[in-house]
Amino acid sequence: MLYYTHSSTIYVSSSEGNDYYTGFAPHPIESEAGAMQGPFKTIRHAMELIAGIRISSDARPITVCIEGEHYLETPLEIGLSAQLANAGYQMSNVTFESYGEGRARIVGGRRLTGFAHDTFRGVPCFSLHIPDVKAGKWHFTDLYVNGQRARAARYPREGTLRASEVERDDVISFAGLHQGSRWFIAEKDSLSGVEGIENAIVSYYNYWIDEHSPVESYDPESGKLVMAYRSRFNINAIYGKGYPSEFCYYLENIPTEFGAPNDWYLDVPNGMLYYAPSDSNANPDTIEVFAPTVKQIVNLLGTAEAPVTGIRFRGLDFICSRGDYASTSPDPSGVPTPSDNYASDSQSVSDAYGAIRFEYTKNCALEGCRMSCTGLHAVEISCGCESIRIERSHMSELGGGGVKIFGSTDDSDNVNKTSHCSVIGSTITHIGLRYAAACGVLICHSSYNEISDNEISYTVYSGVSVGWVWGYTKSSTYSNIIRKNHVHHIGIGLLSDMAGIYLLGIQSGTVVEGNYIHDVNSASYGGHGIYTDEGSSYITIEGNTVINTKSSCFFQHYGVNNTVRNNVFAFGHDGVISLATKGRVLGNPGVVFEGNSVIADGDEPIYNLASLGGAISTLRASRNRFWHIDGHAPALLKVTTDEGEKALDLSSWQEATGLDEESLCAPIELPHFDKK
Repeated sequence: MLYYTHSSTIYVSSSEGNDYYTGFAPHPIESEAGAMQGPFKTIRHAMELIAGIRISSDARPITVCIEGEHYLETPLEIGLSAQLANAGYQMSNVTFESYGEGRARIVGGRRLTGFAHDTFRGVPCFSLHIPDVKAGKWHFTDLYVNGQRARAARYPREGTLRASEVERDDVISFAGLHQGSRWFIAEKDSLSGVEGIENAIVSYYNYWIDEHSPVESYDPESGKLVMAYRSRFNINAIYGKGYPSEFCYYLENIPTEFGAPNDWYLDVPNGMLYYAPSDSNANPDTIEVFAPTVKQIVNLLGTAEAPVTGIRFRGLDFICSRGDYASTSPDPSGVPTPSDNYASDSQSVSDAYGAIRFEYTKNCALEGCRMSCTGLHAVEISCGCESIRIERSHMSELGGGGVKIFGSTDDSDNVNKTSHCSVIGSTITHIGLRYAAACGVLICHSSYNEISDNEISYTVYSGVSVGWVWGYTKSSTYSNIIRKNHVHHIGIGLLSDMAGIYLLGIQSGTVVEGNYIHDVNSASYGGHGIYTDEGSSYITIEGNTVINTKSSCFFQHYGVNNTVRNNVFAFGHDGVISLATKGRVLGNPGVVFEGNSVIADGDEPIYNLASLGGAISTLRASRNRFWHIDGHAPALLKVTTDEGEKALDLSSWQEATGLDEESLCAPIELPHFDKK
């Protein structure tokens, strides 16, 4: 008989396993002693065995080989169990990987089967009775069908509704931005005949965030709708061009609107789930439907004194997690706010959880894994982490973002800080499907990270965001490398103030190098390729190609000592290069802009300089090449004179500013690119 002292491999199989087996054989076999060798049934049982091994002072590396599908009612917790804590040991040096045919799947929910053909609200559909929902034992607000997120029945199906009155509607300036609201009055008759409003979720876009709240109450006589969560921002503030003065919203989980392809509705009192398939040939017996039970699939939770170390996941699929979320975080700008639940974080869904969470962990990795159908972020790397690697992994169909690395502030103890993490050779695509403001990769209060050789695409907000200290305050975000990523189709015109790569605050040693960024679209302002926002300083931006942005290919809000060199910037439609100062430049230069190739394709100028005099005074430009796609020299700047708007060619620009003395206008080729 094989004993645990003789093996470093534990097997887990959902199809052949039994937790009464030994766990040391991949398939069941009867030993000569009569005991059954074979795999365990559950991952938890394997983890309990490992805890016992570690308590016996056995620290050898162990591999847990996993086969089949494993459904969770509670998260897998990898950390200090009570046994380990009492004995002074920690979970360490364990690899979890697939074996057998196919890839093992760890599912943070239940697979729903037994659908029948049905009709709901006159719409042919599939239905399923779920007793636990009717009994009040289970409720979910996310549904995933055939690997994609299904859409809760929405009113209106397209577009938005308006309010006739909102709370705090006297505050209509940016100064009142942080004065949130709990209620509004719907326009007369706009909700007439709409059923189920009391059980709906109200959703709306607010500058650079989207907000979501359950309905607390609705009075059809007055039209007053009270939201369970206060809005993070004033819902009637006007800031920036292109914003309507009216508050615009829509409702989700409305039964009267059920019927569009891929719609679903959960009738909680009767425990009935209805789904309108997106494919008319779909079969209720063969569709794969998951509903979540857990917010996190895996929690790796160490402590500052005893971090979790050496945990690796290889070749595993992590599927399905909950997306219901209320923000409780204070505003990072320091503006005092009430202690309510909020309908959003103030930026990037930054405080929301991840399906796989690392906290106080070191030297851990996700290698060749797939994360999909998550309610919020796929991966969260929190405080006290070091050397967490995500390599050759795929993240898609995410309610939130891909990878969130959120450490501790500069004044925190070193044991709480997070650094030296990496996301390399991975794909992050189709994200922000429930929380639009999520990023492909978000780095806050963390240093020495590397984001390289990834493809990040089809987001609603920014591709890569690095920072979290506004202005010139000392920051723990520095020396990060963002290199050779393909970042494309960023934004779909719903949010503003975003970019393919967004940077914020002083970041000495941060390098943005060799990235290919294209097709960036915002709601109104701020759809940039590379965006150095408030206080971004001491950053190197070189060798990037940025093409086709709604706003500028490169925009610096304000900052000092940034070097932008040897890049290709083409087709930025608010001016290819934009600079602003807001009077907050502490020294010169703000930007050294040299050796770049810059191409216009419309009547926009090369330089768009807000606060004209201040912006020019912070710019150092030389050895650049400029061209227009139609085959002529472009305008470098447009200025307003008594005779009207005047375009400055290169020589006029040089004479007026003394800049670009070594620059020229000459043809520039963009090989292998079709701007359409």
